Amino acid sequence: MAVQREEERLGAFTLFRHFRRIMGYVRGQRWLLVLCIAGSMILAGLELALPLITRRAIDSYILPPYQLVELKDPALARQLALLPSYTPEAAGGRAFVKSTDLTRAQRAELELHGLTSKERYYRLPYASQGHGSQFLSASSLDRLPAPERRRLLANERRGILGLALWYMALLVANFLLSYGVSVGLNRLGQRAVQRMRGQLFSHLHRLPIRYFDENPVGRLVTRVNNDTATLSELFTEVVATAVSDVALFAGILAVLLSLDAGLTGYLLLLAPPLVLLALWFKAVTQKIYRKIRVQLAKINTFLQEAVQGITVLKSFTFERRAFDRFNELGVAYYKTQMRLIYIFAVFRPLIDAFATSAVALVVWFGGGQALRGEVSIGTLVAFLLYLRMLFMPLQDLAEKFNIVQSSVVASERLFKILDTAAEDPGLGRWPARPCGSIRFENVSFAYEEGQPVLDRVTFEIPCGKTVALVGATGSGKTTATSLLLRFYELQPGHGRILVDSIPIQEWDLRELRSQFAFVQQDLFLFAGSLRDNITLFREVPPERLRAALEASRAQRILDKLPDGLEHKLNERGTTLSQGERQLVSFARALVADPRILVLDEATASVDSQTEALIQQALKELLKGRTALVVAHRLSTVQDADRILVLKKGRIVEQGTHPELLAAGGLYTHLYRAQLAGGRTLQQSAHPGS
Repeated sequence: MAVQREEERLGAFTLFRHFRRIMGYVRGQRWLLVLCIAGSMILAGLELALPLITRRAIDSYILPPYQLVELKDPALARQLALLPSYTPEAAGGRAFVKSTDLTRAQRAELELHGLTSKERYYRLPYASQGHGSQFLSASSLDRLPAPERRRLLANERRGILGLALWYMALLVANFLLSYGVSVGLNRLGQRAVQRMRGQLFSHLHRLPIRYFDENPVGRLVTRVNNDTATLSELFTEVVATAVSDVALFAGILAVLLSLDAGLTGYLLLLAPPLVLLALWFKAVTQKIYRKIRVQLAKINTFLQEAVQGITVLKSFTFERRAFDRFNELGVAYYKTQMRLIYIFAVFRPLIDAFATSAVALVVWFGGGQALRGEVSIGTLVAFLLYLRMLFMPLQDLAEKFNIVQSSVVASERLFKILDTAAEDPGLGRWPARPCGSIRFENVSFAYEEGQPVLDRVTFEIPCGKTVALVGATGSGKTTATSLLLRFYELQPGHGRILVDSIPIQEWDLRELRSQFAFVQQDLFLFAGSLRDNITLFREVPPERLRAALEASRAQRILDKLPDGLEHKLNERGTTLSQGERQLVSFARALVADPRILVLDEATASVDSQTEALIQQALKELLKGRTALVVAHRLSTVQDADRILVLKKGRIVEQGTHPELLAAGGLYTHLYRAQLAGGRTLQQSAHPGS
């Protein structure tokens, strides 16, 4: 439920709140981002030029360029005489002009008064014998001999060829620039992902253990991998296209208005319903996206738990029920995704319908204007081409909105991790000559308010001495070790812990932990070589490594492995037995050469033979070191300098092994119960079990 509540809260944030922080991950390469944005705007300009070339080709070269107009209106005749293409007819009263030289108002006036011919004309580049005129009507073109027809149209061919070459040049430039922008943005996106993943990984290792108690591992892994990849898509699919689309959209509107303001006005009538459609789409899909995120979080959490607990599932034959539960989550996720698909299936056709309606408007009104001579055919064709370009970004809106929505969530998730307070690094103090003394002073601690785990615990471990903590499960033994290593922080007024007479909160945190070697019952082994798991990927002198292996009795493991230290372990080292993993942990501790040892249930789950080996290794490990030992097997702590018996978070007995046996208290009862039944302390603490 905590996961679900958080996912729902995240949906309320917007990407723009974090956009500046996201841009911070491309620092040092902002020049590349600026170049990519500039390149996107140039690309928009190149695309805008293509329909204009088409328009010029149609009006100037494909269609006969000249019209014959009547000069009955003196005022209009004076205007036409100023046109560069004005050529009066020899007979007088009429003149030839290029249709492309006429303004919209002049074309409308000529059409209104019937002063222009429907026939179009070519200008002859020579004095053609037998025709007596410099101009030839388009209908007469077929009557010319083929050689003369080719000569007549040579200028048009050259013009079309020139425009075609320009068109091809623009396409090549478009391709090269698109390639550069795409590579540049992908580089920026991948660099941002690399930097963010590195920062996340580093920050996760500075977070307190409590954070990992509250957040499932699978969820954190998903954020580091998947959410950062989503932000990469933001660069490659949204940032550049958004700039390009805005520039293209504004450019198209400007060109359309310049081509025909009236026709553009008709198109703008479609804007209000389009805006309403986009707002509806955003509102509906935002709710569905939020639900999808909640369901996906549930699936990831359940999947991670099922994989980690596969042994339990199999041993209790729970596989079928687990599958049914996973299937329930999957079906719910499927249904929600299908709702989203249905929305997309409606949105895209509606956009297409608006685009088709816009084309119909242009054909209806523009076609009528073309028939009346108010607009040229080339202008009408260019208008239709621009119209198609205008709706392309709208048709991709669903996909881009999907990326933006995912980026909204991804950025908020990632920055939520990065904004989580890291562990207090301390005041940077450490002793000039550390020896490893430990003192707990009236320490109290609770994981949850009102449920104390430790209650006013006080004890001291002098340098080089060994103190053991024993007691039933839940008595606070492991909590004491976690507080000592500052995995959890003491609240003010709840006592203090000192190492070498310095409060642990004042130590430099890394320096403090470097004084310890922490050996747990459930040792974690990384996938990799045995050497790397012992040295933890550090450079260790061979003689030091060899000495650690011999002292820890881990050499017996190497003797069974064909590759020795280079033997590859699988995940969590399951090819080794529990006892062998414990010996590896001892070797790891010896290689670290710490001043203080913390052994948490290090022999609780091993056989007697392995326990004997561990006892031998312990003697080597404890020489000259301070040690805090948590144990279930009382036989492993008999040689401790002092034994503390915990019950419900309090020290109820303390002393040496003989002193505690002589006292006849709880320790004596536990010890005799273990001797009689060979049980662990967990079992002995509950005689009825």
